[in-house]
Amino acid sequence: MLAGEVDPARRPPDLSTAASLPAGPLALHFEGVTFAHEPSRRVLDALDVTIPAGRVVAMVGATGSGKSTFMALIDRLLVPDAGRITVGGVDLSTVAEPNLRRSVALVFQEPFLFAGSVLDNIDLEGDLDRAAVSRATAIAQVDEFVDELPHGWATIIGERGVTLSGGQRQRVALARALAREPQLLLLDDATSSVDPATEARILTGLARALAGTVITVASRPSTIALADDVLFLEEGRVAGFGAHRDLFASQLGYRRLVESYERERAGR
Repeated sequence: MLAGEVDPARRPPDLSTAASLPAGPLALHFEGVTFAHEPSRRVLDALDVTIPAGRVVAMVGATGSGKSTFMALIDRLLVPDAGRITVGGVDLSTVAEPNLRRSVALVFQEPFLFAGSVLDNIDLEGDLDRAAVSRATAIAQVDEFVDELPHGWATIIGERGVTLSGGQRQRVALARALAREPQLLLLDDATSSVDPATEARILTGLARALAGTVITVASRPSTIALADDVLFLEEGRVAGFGAHRDLFASQLGYRRLVESYERERAGR
């Protein structure tokens, strides 16, 4: 199986006639969720957590703690070995695939862009509402750099966006997701190449303007502090959930991890 492919045995069934998600921001609930790529090593281990609708949540954890697996399970790129996930009160395993794609958007650290214009990479089918695209590009801070490109929105960016910087590519991919106005937005280290000041503006814009729930994998202390809540994972389990300041004061493992992030940033 090639890297990045989903194991066919783990693909969910065709659910084209199954349940739909409710309108508005979506709450998320993991109940006893377990997942292992190999039987001998669980990535998530009987994980329980509830994320209220409409919150901006920073997911924090050391490498290998299960953050990307958590995201992939919500987007149904993977299915749990045990336990249950509900989104908006609906069992995720029963949600119709088209409805899931409309309602949930997952943005990766390394986005896929094609050799079209900046605008074409945001509005893939050319059928999105112009106002929605404009809001998306403003929140994602694409407006900040697009006027500097040779032909503005019509600039051809090359295969995989080769003519853009890493941070610019990530912002275009984020704008693409936001233009769909998702009810649940998942950012898997999706702003890691964006400078801290721009990342802070993006997160603030998401909190103010996006009518949805946001979960973002974060390692910058300044970004973590901007979130409504922090979900702290250790070895596939929830080690803490709450406000950054509360976890920093009460959770030794969390405090040590955030302090290591601070030292890493200071050393650059």
